[in-house]
Amino acid sequence: MDIKKLVSQVVAAFLLFTIISVILEKEYTKEVIFNKAVNGLIFGLIYGVFLWAQEKFKNRK
Repeated sequence: MDIKKLVSQVVAAFLLFTIISVILEKEYTKEVIFNKAVNGLIFGLIYGVFLWAQEKFKNRK
């Protein structure tokens, strides 16, 4: 997998997670947005590792 494609998917996952969770929270304070952004960053990183591992082990066959 190309690194640009992986990074773009991770950024998209981060943004979607953050935006959707802030909307569902229905509270738009600075603290809530910051906490959701941190959670989104963690989710994006885990998702990126998952995509990388999936691609690495898929190509071994």
